[in-house]
Amino acid sequence: MNYQKKKRSDKFFKAVIFFALCFYFDSRACAQSEESLKILERWTATHWGDNCFVWVVHYPEEIVTPWTDAEAQRTGMSDAQKLDYKRRFAADLQIYKSETFLVSVYSFGRSPVNLSPVRDNVALINSDGVRIKPSKYNSTLDEPNFGVVQGLVFFPKQPDKNFALSIKGIAGEERIFSFEPPELPQVIEKPKPQPVVVNLPKKKQPPKKVELEFKPTPPPVMQQRPITPIFQEDSSEMEEFVKSLERKKNLDPDRKLNAVKKSASTAGNNSRPRLLEQDNAYISREHLLRRFLSYWADNNAFEMYELLSDRSQKNISRENFAKEISKNSGMREGLKGEYKIDWIGEERAKVTVTHKNLIFKSVSSRTLGVTREGSAWKIVW
Repeated sequence: MNYQKKKRSDKFFKAVIFFALCFYFDSRACAQSEESLKILERWTATHWGDNCFVWVVHYPEEIVTPWTDAEAQRTGMSDAQKLDYKRRFAADLQIYKSETFLVSVYSFGRSPVNLSPVRDNVALINSDGVRIKPSKYNSTLDEPNFGVVQGLVFFPKQPDKNFALSIKGIAGEERIFSFEPPELPQVIEKPKPQPVVVNLPKKKQPPKKVELEFKPTPPPVMQQRPITPIFQEDSSEMEEFVKSLERKKNLDPDRKLNAVKKSASTAGNNSRPRLLEQDNAYISREHLLRRFLSYWADNNAFEMYELLSDRSQKNISRENFAKEISKNSGMREGLKGEYKIDWIGEERAKVTVTHKNLIFKSVSSRTLGVTREGSAWKIVW
């Protein structure tokens, strides 16, 4: 019996260590700056309960700037994209309006952990000892749970950061999660040993050898040969010969230029002579769609517009298309990472991207069409 308990305890301890490593060393979190990780460690507290393990993370205001700078450097954001990401990051966590906590509960017993009702079992204790109820929280924390459950809990903004979090329902009595940094022991530096200087007699230097200066013999001066003058040729007959060939083959450059200008002037304001895309004539629809998405990730509206079908270019001008692309910054940022393409029939595809902020994810998608124009595939916008 004792052996089985010890075996279950070892499995649980390994699971907790593995989950903690996944939380702190996520593939994206590893790219964050050292300053962001120090702030998260400063505002993290843990407690063991009855058949459960609970950890709490507080998101202070000072994490917004270093986290945004690290994410912008990782993904190569512009100044405008960086400002938009910073605004959305702070709004999702309500950092400037609330005291935000992430409560995570790992249950490993036979009975579930129940924090319901969270409004009565979770409280913020300020520096005066007053208990404050949450203003808002994720409803998933109210449900009995097995395994791991996480949720955000929001409290009114506090002028003093000397507070703690109280949670009931995880043990026989309440647990207080305190975020005060531990006091480090004073390090007493040992006096450095003073070096002992011993004056040794000077060693006699051997006499210096006198080296004779070597003077190289200058090379003989070579006389330059006179340059033969180049005779000028009369090229008037050659020019007349070339013009005669152009007249025979109807390759008059002036007539060709006038024809191009006439075709451009008769076209509409929203159209221009489309370039012949020989490399686009025989590629697959999947290859064309991925090329279109790569241009979207680079915010290259000009190349994206060239891949649109004739009907799509008639429905939207180049300028309006560029404005619409620049507004959808969330989709563009998601395309810089991993995305998924699901084909709906032969001529429609659903593109899904994932946005990740700290510990929660959001998903957005866009359905695009493809069509055949001659031997080439084009995008339907």
